[in-house]
Amino acid sequence: MKDLYFPVPVFFDSDVMIAGSASANGASFALLQMAEFGLIKGHIPIQVLEECRRNLAKKLPGAITPFEKIVERCVKDVPILASALEAKACFLVTFNMKDYWPDNSIQLEVLTPGELLSRIRLAVSFDLL
Repeated sequence: MKDLYFPVPVFFDSDVMIAGSASANGASFALLQMAEFGLIKGHIPIQVLEECRRNLAKKLPGAITPFEKIVERCVKDVPILASALEAKACFLVTFNMKDYWPDNSIQLEVLTPGELLSRIRLAVSFDLL
């Protein structure tokens, strides 16, 4: 398990962005809020933003406005996928775990939003003791 240093560099996949835009409940929304508050430095490539917009327009048109507000507020860098590594992101957050495979040669850990949120809660609770 990686040690967490704040702000935690995180690469957000489109499914996490969509889930966080569609509902104010759940780990995805909480992680996006943490990015807004500066606990997480979110990285979202242009391809992910475009995929989110397409999927939201088709499946959840009511979530487009919250999505655009999230993007506006918490996304400063819009790198391509490879820049997740260049940015030294510690984590790629996604629900599509099957799309990514473990590779010990890279320092990017793939987690679900719930897994990362649990780690952050644990790290913060130890810092407060």
